[in-house]
Amino acid sequence: MSGDNFNFIFLSEILHLPLFSATTGKKIGQIVDLAARTSHVYPKITALIAQMSNGGEPVYIAWPHVRLTVFKKHVTVEYPFEQDEEGSRSAESEILLKKTFLDKQIISTTGYKLVRVNDLQLLIDNSSKDNPNLWLVHIDIGFKGLLRRLGWVDFINPIFHWLFARDIIDKFLTWKNVQPTTATNVHGSVIMKADSSKLSAFHPADLADVLADLGTDERISLLESISPVTAAATLQEMPMSLRLHVAESLENEKLASIIAEMQMDETVDFLDELPHEKRDAVLSLLTQDKVAEIKDLTKLSAFGVGSIMNTNFLTAKPAQTVREVMKAVKADTKRAELLYYIYIVDDEEHLKGLVTLRQLLAAKGTLPVSEIMRGNIVSVKIDSSIKRMAQVFFKYKFEAIPVVDDDDKLQGIITMGDALDAVFPEVKEAAEG
Repeated sequence: MSGDNFNFIFLSEILHLPLFSATTGKKIGQIVDLAARTSHVYPKITALIAQMSNGGEPVYIAWPHVRLTVFKKHVTVEYPFEQDEEGSRSAESEILLKKTFLDKQIISTTGYKLVRVNDLQLLIDNSSKDNPNLWLVHIDIGFKGLLRRLGWVDFINPIFHWLFARDIIDKFLTWKNVQPTTATNVHGSVIMKADSSKLSAFHPADLADVLADLGTDERISLLESISPVTAAATLQEMPMSLRLHVAESLENEKLASIIAEMQMDETVDFLDELPHEKRDAVLSLLTQDKVAEIKDLTKLSAFGVGSIMNTNFLTAKPAQTVREVMKAVKADTKRAELLYYIYIVDDEEHLKGLVTLRQLLAAKGTLPVSEIMRGNIVSVKIDSSIKRMAQVFFKYKFEAIPVVDDDDKLQGIITMGDALDAVFPEVKEAAEG
């Protein structure tokens, strides 16, 4: 296929073009939007949305009725035409480009941030014998796109070139690297373009920053489009005030599915801040084991380390081989808060030692972990003070400290991050604010 069959045009160059009847040659209206179907790799233009000269609501003109002559500064259509109302109604993936994109914010999955759309670049495929096809390929987020829409680019660009010896450059994002927060379909309703595969590339902290900049509806829509695991990790990165705002807007079932995937210490803190009615509703949707664990942790003194410990950690038995433990580590990568330490316990859960991930990687797979584990592990009691815990961290510089009961049975762990939050709560509040 020859490259001559392809040209580019911007949406701003098509909007408001006059619409002529192919039969009479008379002007019958003007273009106000384009409809595109997002089920393709790149959205394919499927219709014009036109405001007719005789007034009334804008009409949907399916692409087969269109004769594209944009370079002659007008578009012709077969008129009168049969409106494909049933076809457009059934196309759930069909969106309006102007209403969805222009002057709206979208998520860049390469820069992990919200960006403003100034224009859209369309590919004209002239290989079709009857009528060229249009495809949305690039999102214009540059200053030049804004100038183009205002009609100023031909005036400003020569001045810019004279001053700086170069032209104003275009700044594009390819369609594959954007995530619309919402999309407007051909019937005017707002729908979510849920593409969690794009959002999965975000680090939870980056996604939390993006969600903080969105409106309530867009924020909830995005959270509902991603997996509970990703949503939980993201929610944990948000300030508590924003978490509570999200909780108010989410359905109880969705909120419960997210909370079920959160770290236990984060879960307890979060539930403690929820209104009683909301908290009771969420607890009723969690498993009995989960609820019992939450209540046990909640009962602990707010001044003891038990109130900040995390119960998602990795354990192994002394007789297990290095290979068996590595297999268990891989299986628990999503559940455990800290992967570096694997605690060795006996059948009664008494703490006997620990191995590090580095030790496991360096050891032979057939060795029992008892031969490489470290014994006499420093730990803190579940009712130890926050001050005592901080002193242990300061002295030993551990990544995490195990928490045991009076019988030396492992109850949880405290990470360095948990410790900092507990010792310097005002720093955490300032960061969240």
